[in-house]
Amino acid sequence: MQQPLPFDPNVYFGYVAENLLKNLGDKALVYADHALKKMRSIGDHEGFDLWLSIHQHLIEQSCTETRGTDVTLH
Repeated sequence: MQQPLPFDPNVYFGYVAENLLKNLGDKALVYADHALKKMRSIGDHEGFDLWLSIHQHLIEQSCTETRGTDVTLH
């Protein structure tokens, strides 16, 4: 029997970021910032971590057009 593949939430954060950018454009980063502030203010550490990952993908995907192809973000 084949073992199930490990769950990688990073893939799904990328999908979420892609859809947010497609639907909201540059405002997606603004909304993600608001979500981060809200999660922090209500003490939702899990929600904060989720939005932080989504925010990271938003930044990476939104600046792809402005950086060279040989540039790596760390």
